[in-house]
Order: sequence, then structure tokens, then C-alpha cells
Amino acid sequence: MEGIPPKVHVNRLEAASRSSIVACTNHGLYSLGNGRWTDLRLPFVCYAYKEIGGIGFAATERGLWCRTDKGWKNIASAENPVYDLFATPHFIFLALPWGIALYDRLTCAWEQFPLRTAIVRLAAMDGALLGIAESGEIALGDLKGGFNRFRMPGNFAFNAVRLGHSLFFCTDRGLYRAAKIRSQFSLVSVSLGCPVTDVDLGKGQLHMATLNEGIQTIPWT
Repeated sequence: MEGIPPKVHVNRLEAASRSSIVACTNHGLYSLGNGRWTDLRLPFVCYAYKEIGGIGFAATERGLWCRTDKGWKNIASAENPVYDLFATPHFIFLALPWGIALYDRLTCAWEQFPLRTAIVRLAAMDGALLGIAESGEIALGDLKGGFNRFRMPGNFAFNAVRLGHSLFFCTDRGLYRAAKIRSQFSLVSVSLGCPVTDVDLGKGQLHMATLNEGIQTIPWT
């Protein structure tokens, strides 16, 4: 904890360049190196951090910020919080309090997709954008310029995480893996029994962040 404020709330941990870790906190961004945290001097609540083409982007309570040689610069949605971002070679997608916004990196144009709910996580599934709503619903792109919203029966979705070729859903009932059965979207149970909020894969083990029971690990091949 050296170098990071006491009683800090960590919203997310992200991998960064040079094998470092960036913590997105309610006191800004902090980078871990040589056993201590360094303040990256972005004085806003931060929800997510991604590096795209070697450039750092931060989703904060005051929009999307880009790290430059001269410091941080706001590049989008300065009046709204941005909860997550997802990038492809041609597009950057933002998770916003009212839905999803798309930035076309070729034409430098924005497009908005109002969904009447806050989107807090973004991922991809079969070439379509997928968002997790604050209500626990899923918003899945229909590949026609729109989104379909639905809820997994009996489940509240916290997060969607792609690991390799698999897409995992973290829910209040446990961890599930997305699958298609007869061309229909379905979920396959991986671990049940306690709410899972995040997941990562390393050395043949799935590491699950749970809501009340710490980090749990199960074998995964």
C-alpha cells in the first residue's frame, strides 16, 4: 500500500505497459512499480484504464482522458462519467450513464446509442458489442446498428470478461461461460455458490474475485 492513499477504494486493476499494474481508484490513477504506487496525477474518480497503441486512456467521472507528453487531456464526454471503454482498430466505444457512444477513428465522428440505462462494462461477443447495465441486464448489439436488452433468468450480471476464446459472465449466482447451442445464446455454469465480480486466467487457473469470500481459484484448461 506504500504510495497510495489510506482507505482508498479501488474500482479496477488494469495491466499496463512494461508489465506494470494501474489501479483505478476514487482518488485517481496509480501505477505499481518497485513495490510502491506512483500517482499518475489524474485527480478524478477513475473507473477503467486501457492502453491503445501505446497511449493510455482513462475512463473517469469527468469523461475520457488521454495521457500525452504534456500531461492528461480530456478528449470526450467531459460532462458525463465514462465507466468503461472498448477499442477495436477502427472504433472506440464508451460506456456512459445513458447508453453507449461510438467514436470512428477514421472519420473522427461520434455516434450515440441511447439505452435509457447506465452501461458499466463493455466486451465483445461473436463480432457484436456487448454491454453490462447497472441493472444487471445485458445489452447485445444486433449488428444492424441497434442493441437488444435482456436479463439472464435469475441472474444479475456484474461483469463480462473475455479470456482467450471464452467469454465469462460474472453474476450474483456465480461464474458462467457464454456458449451457443443450436445458434442460441446460452450460459454454461463454471462455478456457483457466491457472487463473482471479476475473473482472470493465469497458469491454468481461473482466479475469481468474489463479493464476500475473497479470491477463489479453480483449475481451467
